[in-house]
Amino acid sequence: MKMIKYTAKILPLMVVALSFGACKKDFLNVNPQQNMDVAFVIEDLPTTKAAVMGTYSLLQSPSYYGRSMMILPDLMADNMYISRKNSSRYINYDQYIVTINDSYATSSWNVLYRTVVNANLIITKGEKLTVPETMVAEVNHLIGEAYALRGLAYFDLLRLYAEPYNATAGAGHIGVPVVIKSGTDKNDVISPKRNTVKEGYDQVVSDLKKAVASLPVTPIGFSASNRGHISHYAAEALLARVYLYMGDYVNAELAATNVITGNKYTLLTNANYVSGSTSFRTQNNTESIFEIQFNATNNNGTDALANFLLQGSSYGDGLATDDLFNSYKASDVRRGFLPKGKRSGSGGEDPAYVITKYNNTSTYEEGIKVIRLSEIYLIRAEARAKQTGKDALAAADLDVIAKRADATAVTTNATGQALIDLIIAENRKEFAFEGHRLFDLTRNKLSFTKYRTGGATVPAASMVLKTVLPIPLSEMNANDNMEQNEGYK
Repeated sequence: MKMIKYTAKILPLMVVALSFGACKKDFLNVNPQQNMDVAFVIEDLPTTKAAVMGTYSLLQSPSYYGRSMMILPDLMADNMYISRKNSSRYINYDQYIVTINDSYATSSWNVLYRTVVNANLIITKGEKLTVPETMVAEVNHLIGEAYALRGLAYFDLLRLYAEPYNATAGAGHIGVPVVIKSGTDKNDVISPKRNTVKEGYDQVVSDLKKAVASLPVTPIGFSASNRGHISHYAAEALLARVYLYMGDYVNAELAATNVITGNKYTLLTNANYVSGSTSFRTQNNTESIFEIQFNATNNNGTDALANFLLQGSSYGDGLATDDLFNSYKASDVRRGFLPKGKRSGSGGEDPAYVITKYNNTSTYEEGIKVIRLSEIYLIRAEARAKQTGKDALAAADLDVIAKRADATAVTTNATGQALIDLIIAENRKEFAFEGHRLFDLTRNKLSFTKYRTGGATVPAASMVLKTVLPIPLSEMNANDNMEQNEGYK
């Protein structure tokens, strides 16, 4: 046990030397002993498990799912704005004035590629391991998790640093570098070009399909009730989302149906969705499929998502827009996540719609939901609505989620574009502050209004190039083959 704990802690620190975001001088001046440690760390089942757990820990980072991945897609869209009383966090995103040396874009790029590098090493070395027959199944499971983690990281890189899949015919526009082999020696330093978005998505699909095939329905090495690991159905749920983003509605529907009919997850009820002993905030709740978990000794402290949003905590800078609040009927239980109040302290907005969807600032044992069952229903609803002859089925899926949230909701009878519009609106209400909104808008080529404190508005169509993050300056300086995104040239 000691070796497992020790390795899990040091792996992310060692792999930072392999980060693509490092400057060229630091990147090349890697301590060979560190490289040897990276190669040495994956040598049997315990060290492979430790390596996988170390990779999961990267997803906890405030630069990834721990905060930024939840904040930016809502802040750069129409769900959130930064209070006039603030700690200077994410202000540039609120105003679309992000530059190529932005610290958030840089740190997110770094931690995402660290995740990729870790997964590459686990896959490469794990597939070469020779272990006793009794351990083979668990090693294969861990390799499957690594494939899923790599696929997720590349998917998120494409969502943040490239235009949507359908921005050009055939998705031939510029994506992110796709590197599936990572060396452990300083002589292995490479300067990759950016692949096309299609090539990137093809890799994501390949990784997630390998994960689905590798991960048995009953997990090996952890309990099925533990949502902090990527399971068979978690990998398939992520694959359903990816297919939807690609416009592959047949496969999106199929993957979503497999998750739903697998009967491993159940929706929370209307009564316990917002509050109760088991609610949205509860780790390992019945609706969660995959989440990033924290505990009292392993958390982001003042950098936690709850601290950035919750009033009276460390910051409380993020506020909900009036437009989002008004999208909910008074009978919609989800309105309880953004009560009308005031910005804490003097000089803030009063009144304001404050965000309470995350509220544990004592023990921080509150999972960040990466994907949950309600999304699978809405993925299937959208995929069906965008196929011919499936409007009734799509409406039925929509109603499952709409009626769970609002007991007074009427049965949907809309068809065609009106039905699609309702599904996208339901996505907004269901996944506010879960990192979806901007991507739902851009992949559907929808315009929106950006709201700021004091009622200021910006038609985001005029800033569309700024809704894609810049390639960090450090990466541009380190890699002569790197090309900057259009909005930052």
